[in-house]
Amino acid sequence: MEHQSSNKNKSINGRAFENEFTGLTGIKKTLKKDKPRFINSHGLSQVVDFDYITTIEGNTFCIDVTTTFRSDRLKQKSYNALMMKQHTNMNCKFYMVVKSLTEKGKTKKPILIEGIDNVLEIGEFMKLLNP
Repeated sequence: MEHQSSNKNKSINGRAFENEFTGLTGIKKTLKKDKPRFINSHGLSQVVDFDYITTIEGNTFCIDVTTTFRSDRLKQKSYNALMMKQHTNMNCKFYMVVKSLTEKGKTKKPILIEGIDNVLEIGEFMKLLNP
């Protein structure tokens, strides 16, 4: 039961951060039906996943939010960014926005990999919206 309880708490924290992000930015979560699709190498329709989409100074930004930074999450989000850039006609920036890059007193320094354009804390992202 401990694992199930831990996952439930992570889900609750994630939803709370999504609500906080929407409250701070005014950007509504993107529905699955509104996300781009492409036909993958197996002939199947595949959705490009992200949480939010917005335009800042004429540029389109796809945003994935997460409460804490992990390199495996960066890889997942980078994969989605790469699929977006390679398989759709959408020209966009793909950002990962985290609640905080500091955990247990240590600040993480993400190393960007192919596809993702930036990893920002929510405060840094807010500066992009309100220069």
